[in-house]
Amino acid sequence: MGEASAAQTQMRTLLSSLPDIVYILDEHGVFLFLNESISMLGYEPAELIGQHFSLIIHPDDRPNISRDIVVERIRHAEKFPEIPPKLFDERRSGERMTRELEVRLLHRDGHIVYATVNAYGERALDIPLISGLEGMAPQTVGVIHDVSAMHLYQQSLEESLSVKERLLREMHHRVKSNLQLVASLAHLQQLETPSKPAEELLRELESRVKSIALVYEALYQAEKVDKIPARAFFSQFCRAAEETLERLGSRVHLHLHADDCALEVERLVPLSLALLELLDGAYVHAYETRSETTISLTYRCEASGARTLELRGESLSKVQPSSILNVLLEQAGVSYEQYPRGISESGCKLLLHSPS
Repeated sequence: MGEASAAQTQMRTLLSSLPDIVYILDEHGVFLFLNESISMLGYEPAELIGQHFSLIIHPDDRPNISRDIVVERIRHAEKFPEIPPKLFDERRSGERMTRELEVRLLHRDGHIVYATVNAYGERALDIPLISGLEGMAPQTVGVIHDVSAMHLYQQSLEESLSVKERLLREMHHRVKSNLQLVASLAHLQQLETPSKPAEELLRELESRVKSIALVYEALYQAEKVDKIPARAFFSQFCRAAEETLERLGSRVHLHLHADDCALEVERLVPLSLALLELLDGAYVHAYETRSETTISLTYRCEASGARTLELRGESLSKVQPSSILNVLLEQAGVSYEQYPRGISESGCKLLLHSPS
């Protein structure tokens, strides 16, 4: 008697130390035993002893894991499934026992806990290692393992994959549209300046392609795929423009002041190309006059929602609006205003309209 009592104590201590829920059901699916880990569902063992196991199962999962319902469905079908069903109240053992049954459990407060269950049939516990089961007829012994963290991680991966697939489709569409835009600009430029050397045309084409690449690099680095921080983008743009537009002997310095608000991705490519057109004229003027000039680029986000992009610099007075610039400004949804040449420092202002 003393040895049996010690064995019971050791068994209960062992079961209490397990992080997984251990349960025993009778032939009717009623809990005969639960270890203390049932607390992960907000219950004490005594609260569920004598209750049917369906109390902790999500309603949508009960028809698929409850033995009585599943067996009745098989009888009506008059055909046993090729793969044995997995059951919470399992009565088979050996190779046919339930392994890795995925199930949604209900916490006492109503939220879902994702778990896997391993269960087998048991009709002959030879010794009452667990006190309180004497005289009872256990039918199922099972172990419930909480996999909520793994499930949420997998769900986040699937959502991330879905977002990336959607982004790739969107990127494909945008790249195609923007390359068509560059091709159209090249054709328009040939019509406007048929005598321009091929080397100059290739250089301008290269600068436009680099500008498009800059937009997609910013898009790749952005936390939100539909918005890009203005300050970071224009900072990158200025560095790229200085490298792309620099001519031997020209000395143009770009100074940036930008509010840290968001830019819509849809307008960035034509807006960047329009800025290149404006800055290119300034670089040409600085090269021809061998003068050193500074151009300031200021992006403001007003409380009213208005957003303006202002360029200031003496060399900008030499920039003449072209049909190419007008096309790009229209594509970007931007109004263009050139300051009078009579003021001390010439320039222009771009007003970005809110997207419809």
